[in-house]
Amino acid sequence: MSYGTTTINVHKKLKLDKRANSENWYARLTLDNGKRIVKSTKTDDLEEARERALELYYDTQARIKNNLPAQTRKFKHVAEYAIKRMQDALESGTGKQAYKDYISALRLWLIPFFGDTDVDKIDYKGLVEFDAWRTQQNKKPFSQSGINNHNAALNRVLDEAELQSWLVKSMRPTLLNKGVKSESRGSFTDAEYKKIYTALRTWHKKTKNTKAAATREVLRNYVLFLANTGVRHGTEALGLRWRNVEWQDKGDERYLVVNVDGKTRKRSAVARDTVEGYLDRQRKLNPKLQDGTFDELIAARSDEFVFTTRLGDVANIASLNRAFNALLDVMDLKTGADGKERTLYSLRHYYATRDLKRGITTHALSKQLGNSTAMIDKHYSKYTPLLNAELHSGRNMRADKAKGAVAGAQSVVDAAFAMHADGLLEDEALLAALGVGRDGYVVTEEIAMKALDAKRAEKINASTLMLILNG
Repeated sequence: MSYGTTTINVHKKLKLDKRANSENWYARLTLDNGKRIVKSTKTDDLEEARERALELYYDTQARIKNNLPAQTRKFKHVAEYAIKRMQDALESGTGKQAYKDYISALRLWLIPFFGDTDVDKIDYKGLVEFDAWRTQQNKKPFSQSGINNHNAALNRVLDEAELQSWLVKSMRPTLLNKGVKSESRGSFTDAEYKKIYTALRTWHKKTKNTKAAATREVLRNYVLFLANTGVRHGTEALGLRWRNVEWQDKGDERYLVVNVDGKTRKRSAVARDTVEGYLDRQRKLNPKLQDGTFDELIAARSDEFVFTTRLGDVANIASLNRAFNALLDVMDLKTGADGKERTLYSLRHYYATRDLKRGITTHALSKQLGNSTAMIDKHYSKYTPLLNAELHSGRNMRADKAKGAVAGAQSVVDAAFAMHADGLLEDEALLAALGVGRDGYVVTEEIAMKALDAKRAEKINASTLMLILNG
């Protein structure tokens, strides 16, 4: 392989190359494992270049002797390798949705701080300084989940560096997470949810800004979709294309299924029946999809994004958040009675609490939401007393008691007529057992029917029948 127009041997495994497009000499060092280190000497003077090449040689030998990587790279360069690898995986369909969050964390936080640091020089001290800088930039401590996301992104870079031999395993730092313990977001009551979707019917008419109005139209359908599918707000919902929505048959019934690329894996979520209407209305907002029917669109497996405005733009997170937060502020619903702020993500919690209240098991709910059962228990166990309020309040006990009393009364009637039919009770005793003549006596349909049957069988006379029927 040609490395330049001129080559000078400096050492057995060290050469100097003069490239066609540069006046400077380049040092080329071949390692024992066959890999090469090529580095500019940044000079066109041969003797000076020779000295710098030898410095590279002896420095590399020293690093290897001390169990250090033969060469290293700046963090930003390694990060770009890691980002490209994740982007390639996403494009091929083998990557996780979380990769998008890692890429964002690298671009917004990790590269700006560690960019010019050699990847093998990142240590505990550097991580502590990064945490302090991150907190200052964020103006408040990061949550544990946010820091976990940063740590996962950083690990992707360290993995890449180790793979390329720019970092040895023994030098990898132990990552920190002293973030604030994450708390679940607020939810909505049924009454608040109804108030929100009712207001959304006209919310788009209360602005003169064309783009804002278009976003609010989508917001109406988006809110109803989130609250009736449990799909995550953001990447999961906004990444949906019409080809991800399908009808699936089960016996004689068909169900609307949404196939989402989840936080950790792909999954299928069954939408509530009402979602068909919301999505059909959303379809009609897209200028390209206004013709035909909803079923025809589903069958066509269109590559168009679901949540597209009438202007032809895909709705974005920032615009939807802004519109929804403005609505909550106007309605004084931004903060719940528990002091927690509500966001679009709260609609996922609303979906979950409604399902739990209906008696859906945490296992079944975890499959729908794409969470582990343990995570469902962790975030929703605190709702259990309220969801089972009728049990804790004792009302069910009173109801059971009332049912028992009715059942008991019915068993007395059965026993009284049975004993009378067997000749064990006289007419007067039968009347006494039934309570005829006592305050509160009520002729039920069952007592009347049994009395008539007894008269038909000639077990009682007309006088006794009338006493039973009239009390």
